[in-house]
Amino acid sequence: MIYLVLSKYKTSYQGVSMSSITKETFKAGEFIFFEGDIESHFYIIESGEILIFTKDKTGKKIEIARLKSGETFGEFALIDKGARTASAQALTDCKMMKISSEGYELMLNDLPTWASSMLTSFSSRLKQMNHALKEIKASQKN
Repeated sequence: MIYLVLSKYKTSYQGVSMSSITKETFKAGEFIFFEGDIESHFYIIESGEILIFTKDKTGKKIEIARLKSGETFGEFALIDKGARTASAQALTDCKMMKISSEGYELMLNDLPTWASSMLTSFSSRLKQMNHALKEIKASQKN
């Protein structure tokens, strides 16, 4: 949904410099970033599927979300200016738009429809994380 909103502005919106957006490709199995990395950009998936995950104390992979075409990830690190809180790995060959923190700020300020869709995405992501946390706690009791 976010990609569709952004693509609507692709030809008419001049506020986001094309230098703020780069195209990237990742092969299936390739890591996009790791938990703890410090980065200043986020991604919009154009095609493919990725896994967002963390690891528990024993090193077991805990799935947070599977994301596909049109979805975004990596924006939390831009909001709090902190380290990545999870890792991202391509499950299939992927094409993405990588958007800098400057581009992100411009889009939030100048594209209200896009900003609204980001809030919807954050809400959905928070619900996914709460569900994953409940599953982790339930598995620790057993």
